[in-house]
Amino acid sequence: MANEIKVAVFGAGGTGGAIAELLLYNNFGEIALIDVNGALAEGKALDIVQAGVLTGCDSRVQGGSDPALCAGAQIVVITAGIGRRPGIAREELLATNAQIVGDICEVIKRLAPNAFVIVLTNPADILARVAWEKSGFAANKVVAQGGILDSARLATWIAALCDVSQRDVRAMILGGHGDHMLPVRQFASIHGIPASLLMTDELWQTAVERTRHGGGEILSKFHTHGAAITPAHAVVAMIQALLSPIPQLLPVSVRSAGAYGLPEDVFIGLPVKLSHKGVENVLELPLEADELAQLHRSAAILDQAFQAWRTCQSSS
Repeated sequence: MANEIKVAVFGAGGTGGAIAELLLYNNFGEIALIDVNGALAEGKALDIVQAGVLTGCDSRVQGGSDPALCAGAQIVVITAGIGRRPGIAREELLATNAQIVGDICEVIKRLAPNAFVIVLTNPADILARVAWEKSGFAANKVVAQGGILDSARLATWIAALCDVSQRDVRAMILGGHGDHMLPVRQFASIHGIPASLLMTDELWQTAVERTRHGGGEILSKFHTHGAAITPAHAVVAMIQALLSPIPQLLPVSVRSAGAYGLPEDVFIGLPVKLSHKGVENVLELPLEADELAQLHRSAAILDQAFQAWRTCQSSS
């Protein structure tokens, strides 16, 4: 049961705090919020747990700077790291955030060896690969969020442009999180009807472009930080899937293991069955030739960035 589960969240910023709050509303048994700024984590934990009185929720919420707070967690979410700023690409964050994620994974390996790991820190796809290598965990236990968030953004724009309820729209984005994403038109539907029957090519391209630059648009409005609420909901959706014996089909960043002819060790957004067993399998769905080529380009960019980081690590 979810209320018996302990979830540890590294990073008490906007997204980390929002994740902890949503976990409270879902009555998780124990929530640990960990940040190098211990006072921030403690304050948010107090604020969140007190809301339980008014919302009928009874989770135990702890906050602080001690990594030992993650001990025994079944699920660990990593949001810690430096965030994006206007004009800074996700990939530029890699050097600093890879060190942070690597250090956290050493703690997880020691104190929560049976946990599932969800990576949210940018660049998430590449850092999931770092987390997998640093933790030594099985690949089916390490995932990154990306496709769920991007797919939600695409569905939002399809609904707006077609003037229909968001509840009726389903969309799927594969590939890397960010500029290298692959929106798959044939997988977009409105209450079971292919969206291509209700959208012109121009409307589809508008939805894709608004989605592709959606994170940057929000960042440009906030100036100091990026989106927090939708990413938090996306993470909680992944957590719920990881607790369910019934697999959910979700676009999640995972080790490709050669699916779609991709490099085996690259982590990239693919359609997977996600359950209490972790990543059960990757579904190899039929893609158009240009879509498959775009997926391979996305994977190549992610792999090159990872290899460049590894080279720098070896020479330092």
